Amino acid sequence: MIDLSKMTTYEALSLVFTFLAFAVSVVAIFMAGRASVINKNMFKRQGIIDLHMAWQNVNDVDPVALIGPDVVKAVNALALTASLWNHDVIEKSILYQTYWTPYRDIYDKLVSLDSLVPGLNKSCRSLITSEIRKAYRDMSDTDLATVTQTII
Repeated sequence: MIDLSKMTTYEALSLVFTFLAFAVSVVAIFMAGRASVINKNMFKRQGIIDLHMAWQNVNDVDPVALIGPDVVKAVNALALTASLWNHDVIEKSILYQTYWTPYRDIYDKLVSLDSLVPGLNKSCRSLITSEIRKAYRDMSDTDLATVTQTII
């Protein structure tokens, strides 16, 4: 233990400043951690604009008269949404609330079509990647979790 009565003024001031520096460091670490969380959340919300732009140009896919560019845009929007969902780039609640319904509708339509996409020589179903399928399953599970069930 330190005998404070035998300390010089210089030693006492050094000890006080050491404790003050330690306290300031702890506060700075706390604030940096908090700022990091805030920045991460802001970053997660920024990607929504790019996603909105991708979905804005998506036309409905007509199974009877497929239009190649429409199918490609739809698949690209699905792929971007899936990537953002699977890699947790945007808050999943925002993705689910805003894009689950159009994602589900286009996915269901494309996955049921074996027709060749004009200009690609690939079927609509073959354009659905495993990443798109995984996001669909996860969002579908989220959708099912919102259904309440009563047990009698």
